[in-house]
Amino acid sequence: MIRVVLAVIMLDFLQQFFTSPVMQDALPPALFIAVVASSISVMILAHRLSFLTVGISHASLAGLGLAIAFSFPLLPTATAFCVAIALLLAALPKQRGISEDTGTGLLFAGSMALGIVLISQVSRNQVDLFGLLFGNILTVSAQEWHWLLFIGCMILLAFITMARAWWSIAFDAITAAASGLPVSLLRLLLYATVGLSVVMCVKLAGIVLTTGLMVLPATCAWLWGRSLISLWLLSMSFAIIGTFIGLLFSYHYDWPSGATIVLTLCVMFIMSWGIAWLTQRNK
Repeated sequence: MIRVVLAVIMLDFLQQFFTSPVMQDALPPALFIAVVASSISVMILAHRLSFLTVGISHASLAGLGLAIAFSFPLLPTATAFCVAIALLLAALPKQRGISEDTGTGLLFAGSMALGIVLISQVSRNQVDLFGLLFGNILTVSAQEWHWLLFIGCMILLAFITMARAWWSIAFDAITAAASGLPVSLLRLLLYATVGLSVVMCVKLAGIVLTTGLMVLPATCAWLWGRSLISLWLLSMSFAIIGTFIGLLFSYHYDWPSGATIVLTLCVMFIMSWGIAWLTQRNK
């Protein structure tokens, strides 16, 4: 009897969720961002670029600040700025005495400072600061959705086209170069693709939590997958499930959507790690 009651309650809750106009508008872009972010997440872990995502996501505040201060289109301006920062970070290690970590720290600190100064000069009614910092997928306009679709398709096309080459240079760049792969160009393209991905994730998880969205799916998958294809499929599965469950909890408890999704992915990683540990221990 208790099971029947719980099943009825759950079905009623799911019906409310799927019939909610807000969730009907938020679910497609959220799941699409999850697919894109989880795809590039595999390369972020393979190339050890987690700190790069921190740098670019924080630097995006300057791009958003420029758009708000000068009334430029928000997402296109942020996209151009993030890609420019990503390419600059790719070029900085070539300069003598500047490591990649140092360059990332310098650029994201300077860009954040610029963004804060710009945003401080505009009216509070012109900017949703909480949405910028922590994301708000519930307020995606039709124009923003079209832009997210455009850059998301570009990212997926780049990933599908160059995944094998990126995978090769992640583990043996010397051999990849000897086999004729343009390693430097491929790295530039990877950094630019990460920059594009950051813009998408900022809309869902915000500047502060974007790194979690771009790292956690592949981190969960890495405990189980071995090949590039298996890691990609597992990463997408974790991201889609985590995003859907996160939105469910966000709708039910009125929690911030981006933070709830990232928290859900964190819980999934802990559970996945625990199951993997128990599995290996019992062998």
